[in-house]
Amino acid sequence: MTADSQQLLERFRWQAAALAALVLLAYANSLGSSFHFDDAALFSTPAIVRPGFGWDIFAANLTRPLTYLTFHWNYLLGGENPLFYHWVNLLLHAANAILLLALARRYVSPLAAGCVAVLFALHPLATESVTYVFSRSTLLSTHFALWVLWFYSRGKYVPSALAFGLSLLAKEETIALPGFLLLLALFERRRIKFSYFATLAGFAVLAAGHLFQAIHDTPGNAGMGRVRGISAASYLLTQSRVLWIYLRLAVLPLGLNLDHDVRPSTGPLTPWTTLAAIAALAAVIAGLGWLAWKKHSAAALWALGYFVLIAPSSSIIPVSDLMFEHRTYLPMVPLAIGLGFLLERMPRRTLAVAMAALIPLMLALTIARNRDWHDERSLWTDVARKSPMKGRSWLGMASLYPNDAAKAREYLSRGLAVDPGDPSLHTQFGIVLLSLNQSAEALAHFQRALALTGDTADSWNNLGAADFRLNDLAAAMSAFQRALQLDPCNFNARRNVMMLYANSNQRWAAWQAGEVPAACRLLPAQASELEALRQQVARP
Repeated sequence: MTADSQQLLERFRWQAAALAALVLLAYANSLGSSFHFDDAALFSTPAIVRPGFGWDIFAANLTRPLTYLTFHWNYLLGGENPLFYHWVNLLLHAANAILLLALARRYVSPLAAGCVAVLFALHPLATESVTYVFSRSTLLSTHFALWVLWFYSRGKYVPSALAFGLSLLAKEETIALPGFLLLLALFERRRIKFSYFATLAGFAVLAAGHLFQAIHDTPGNAGMGRVRGISAASYLLTQSRVLWIYLRLAVLPLGLNLDHDVRPSTGPLTPWTTLAAIAALAAVIAGLGWLAWKKHSAAALWALGYFVLIAPSSSIIPVSDLMFEHRTYLPMVPLAIGLGFLLERMPRRTLAVAMAALIPLMLALTIARNRDWHDERSLWTDVARKSPMKGRSWLGMASLYPNDAAKAREYLSRGLAVDPGDPSLHTQFGIVLLSLNQSAEALAHFQRALALTGDTADSWNNLGAADFRLNDLAAAMSAFQRALQLDPCNFNARRNVMMLYANSNQRWAAWQAGEVPAACRLLPAQASELEALRQQVARP
């Protein structure tokens, strides 16, 4: 190793250590945060809470098995203590910042690379990806995507392709990465490695096929992977506006929100800003393409990568919600490197002054945003304040009062007033009404939820619970059995069928109802409860 190489390595080590320290400083207050939103689903996933190394996760019908494997290991090490889950997310973000630093140094000077890595590490827009535990899939898939780019930049195509496969096992949002790599190869006038790109395409097709199969086969979740009531055309039109919000937040990260209130575009002029957003996006993308191709601008090429990598969540394929901030995490990588090319043109003193001002500002904004994520109360209070016209805001507020049915009902009523078509609001309202012994009203809300979602096991189970409270045992049994037809693994419906049979002294039927299909993977506590019920009725 030459003296210059040794000096560069030492500088990289110092930069990497500084990055890790800045990430820890920015996210230290996230380590005390609770679980949020979909985090609770982790512990209702049998593959996560079972003992063992976790290889069976890859055999289960789960998308993102690599991410779930890390959750399983988290569970084995620390149970349901959120501290350990937050530590893993924080370390992944620090590792991603360091990988970005290493990648950027392949294209720009060490100083410019260090600056963009710091901006990526401290940017408040990343807080949802880092502090929200369930967003680990984004952190992990981006981690492997960075390895894809790193190996590709060094001409190591086999490890690059393997890293791409791993990224898809963490989350499917890296599926557009081969498209960007092809643009990069054309820009760099590289000889196209057809075997490499064919391998990438094969991995992408397999990941897409697995995702669509999982969506199709998931019982009792007909809306999985789609935005309620939004067509593909409407979703695409809306994303033209959402992309501008993302870009604005990248430049001015104020008004960060778990659940942005974005109204769908139903046509190019509804609202009128849709057409303007489309025209502006087309102009920007065309301009970047022209600069990259005609002027050979590396900054324009990498900035174009932002739009390529965000396309899976912000194009023609409707995904779970219109907008989530964590979707920008991976696209920020090429945007940061593109910025690095521009920073190289700045005088060093001007750049130093700018970074001296930006670092404490971004630290303060990130720490402040993490305070919003501290617990469920702080999070949903923030969401309700920023998105009062979204039903989910009030559903979240209602969840803060599990032992105060009257208060929960008040917030759910506000949610239904602004979004009467939300089946989750009707379902939760029905559950609250059951706790208040208003079974007839609860039944009406469960029926409305069923009408909105179509046949789902949980909806039929809720209907059966209301019928049981109304002493309509025949209707209750019919509803519970329908739930089991739709999802033979539904624990609540199976337990309810067993109890109804046992109460009517049909011991043999109760015994049979407790026999869970071999393909089902229940939580250990659920399996134990069903077995205890079988022991109570005793085998006839």
